[in-house]
Amino acid sequence: MKNSNLKVATASRQQGMTLIELMIATIILAILASVAVPSMKSLFERKSVFAIGDLFVKSVKLARLEAIQRGRTVRVITTSGTGDWSLGWSIEFTDDAGVIQPIRSFPELPSSPVFTSNEYDGTPVLTILPTGQVATVGSFDLYYADCVGDQRLGFNILLSGLVQKGVSSCPSI
Repeated sequence: MKNSNLKVATASRQQGMTLIELMIATIILAILASVAVPSMKSLFERKSVFAIGDLFVKSVKLARLEAIQRGRTVRVITTSGTGDWSLGWSIEFTDDAGVIQPIRSFPELPSSPVFTSNEYDGTPVLTILPTGQVATVGSFDLYYADCVGDQRLGFNILLSGLVQKGVSSCPSI
């Protein structure tokens, strides 16, 4: 007789969660997500700044390589025609007939970062000579307007045509 009572007690034992427990777990999860989302946004923007920086460095390396291989002057120009490089840029050269030939274009940057150059502002462009050197040295600045901490990238274009990249703190508001 004792054995049959034991079987009944285990058969009526609750399995899973009650509706109240499920609601409490959902509320706790929602609170944690609302706290974590702003931090994740900052993390993604930081990664995005570094990804954009890597893309820019690779594009200058491509322009330098094209200048050396073609034995021609290659230009990296901003799409905006000003010092605002966030709207994109392109690489081009002039052929024997005097026609400008595009090599590659880079589109407007996502999430509207600040990407500027005081030296390469559209009138002087980033010109890479057939030797791989640049005609004019200059620098670029890349960051998001709401950045915090060390999320600002600086690029120096050296006379050799190589790019020196550095990380610094965001500009104070």
